[in-house]
Amino acid sequence: MNVSWQGRWRKAASCVIVFILLTFGRSVTSQARVTCIRVNSEHTADTTDLKRFRQFSAWKDKSGNDLALAIWKYLCGCETGLYHFNEILEGGDPFDEYATVRDPLKILNVYNMAYCGIFGPILDGIFQGVGFEQGRSFGVELWNHCATEVWYGNGWHYFDLDVRGVLLDANGTAASLNEARRSRDLWVDPPMRIEPFFPKDHDKNKVFKIYRDSKIHYYYRWFEGCHTMDFYLRQGETFTRWWTPQGGRWHHLPRYNKTKWIKELIQTKPVGMKPNHRDFSCWNHGNGLFHYAPNLSDKSTDFEDGVYAVKNLIPGKQGLNIIQDGRAEVIFEVFTPYIIVAKVNDLKNMSDDAEASVVTLNAGLPVDLFVSLDHGLTWRAAGHAKPSEMTSIDLTSMVKGTYGYLLKLNTSGVKKEPAIKSLAIDTWVQVAPISLPKLKKGTNHLKYETGDSYGLATVPMLVQPNTADPRDLGKYLVGMPKDYDPKRNTCRIRGDAILRLAAPAGTKIAWLSVGATFRTYQGEQAKRTDNRIAYAVGEPKGFKEVYKSSVPTWVNHWRYNWDTDILLDRPAEVVYVKYTGNPGLNVIRACLRLIANRPTQTRIRVVHGHVIDGLLHRKAIELSRPASYTVKCDGEPQDVFIEISVPSN
Repeated sequence: MNVSWQGRWRKAASCVIVFILLTFGRSVTSQARVTCIRVNSEHTADTTDLKRFRQFSAWKDKSGNDLALAIWKYLCGCETGLYHFNEILEGGDPFDEYATVRDPLKILNVYNMAYCGIFGPILDGIFQGVGFEQGRSFGVELWNHCATEVWYGNGWHYFDLDVRGVLLDANGTAASLNEARRSRDLWVDPPMRIEPFFPKDHDKNKVFKIYRDSKIHYYYRWFEGCHTMDFYLRQGETFTRWWTPQGGRWHHLPRYNKTKWIKELIQTKPVGMKPNHRDFSCWNHGNGLFHYAPNLSDKSTDFEDGVYAVKNLIPGKQGLNIIQDGRAEVIFEVFTPYIIVAKVNDLKNMSDDAEASVVTLNAGLPVDLFVSLDHGLTWRAAGHAKPSEMTSIDLTSMVKGTYGYLLKLNTSGVKKEPAIKSLAIDTWVQVAPISLPKLKKGTNHLKYETGDSYGLATVPMLVQPNTADPRDLGKYLVGMPKDYDPKRNTCRIRGDAILRLAAPAGTKIAWLSVGATFRTYQGEQAKRTDNRIAYAVGEPKGFKEVYKSSVPTWVNHWRYNWDTDILLDRPAEVVYVKYTGNPGLNVIRACLRLIANRPTQTRIRVVHGHVIDGLLHRKAIELSRPASYTVKCDGEPQDVFIEISVPSN
């Protein structure tokens, strides 16, 4: 990345005061939105980015076997680790291979749970994300099980996150899968042990025989890596996260109702997702609430700071007024790195889910609401607000299970007529408790930080075309691929597919992450695999290659993932990404990192809520810039919530 360019844009992001989306000019004060917010505790690793995760004090100075064991033990911890539940799926792809969540950041920050078919690749992704040169997950056919191997010290080493097991030799080094398949003693009479050592209800001799006799399937890069945990808060916006479930809100799948033990587990109080091995974790799941209630009057700069786009509306004494006779519209964005979840009512009736995201509107004129899930390419009618009365519109059926949307409010009137007096948007999400900044008895050291992976004040934009749906895929591509069949699940696209990535008005792309799920040849034939990713800026020509496949010959599964960052020489309005599938391309994804022509700042208010001896304590901290701070707890605290807000100006 060009260092001088970084410096220029950091300076621009902090001082620019021109807001080009608006057609009117107003003086903007120092108060504005805050981007890429992180608050971390000394007691928990930073899970927002795997490079930051690598810097946790418990293993910052470790390497090799010591590093791998420390991370594995943390991820198996009752307070800090993941737990077994069941499969986790997202999105509209009907093929489970592509709908299954295997992104380490999502599992660490959103879910806190999974099953072996996710844990195997997730641990592989975490190990590679912290710097191990290579890894793999593998399937044990006779046990219908999946685990992980990581390469260090010139050899492979077997780690099992799902059933919490590592086999150590006499030197304390994690054994390889091959060693585990050859040596019964490693299971039943190990020379060294590390806790946890497989669940007590597992017959270790029986498990050894299964491993010894089973066919093994080696999986190459089953994990994904295009998600982000960065978020922003606007003036008048508060984000509260709780360590425990709030009112029966979780990412519920209809298939959970079909398995007796899963359904019964969910219905056990507190209702929702939880571990089926209670000793694996002290947590169930957590929740979060984005509450956005900007002051729309001309006494405040909230509107300029928070609006996505606007036509023919301006803040007035009572809210937004019509500028000129005729139609007017305003668009607001809801973005969250945490999946939007509903209040689950009847488990069997998904249509009665509620309150995933609710818009409350006090309109001076009739207002029609529309929602877009594809950054404004298409819109769906979402409701109507009558004038002179408070209206609440529940968008659950449209937005649950997504990571955000655009909300458009359409109206019409005469010059200076009050159109929209007030607006509030409440959006519920699911949160992994292990990702939150834990407090303990005594003086707790915490740190507030901003900046994305490259230190920039960017806003994320996720782009995830559904390759199983030609209509959805076609919205994003320059042209439909010549050899494309959405029903050919293991090889949907052969050849090239060019994705057009355009920055919204008033923004530019500073950098981006791109990824794909490719098909591969297997075994010795893997060397024939020739999948690629390239990009071009401004127009779809002169592509620069950023990835060419080099698949290891030990792979014996038909698909894999590849994700990478693209650092631009300078911010761009449009970037084209060319994916080449040889033998095949199945899924494409991207995350744009946008710099906007609007002010940003770093002032926030943090409130830590915790219970000591039955009393709720609220510790509020005002922070004008990223800094370290402390919270003192005279007794052993029970964490309840952390609230971060940017006050209305």
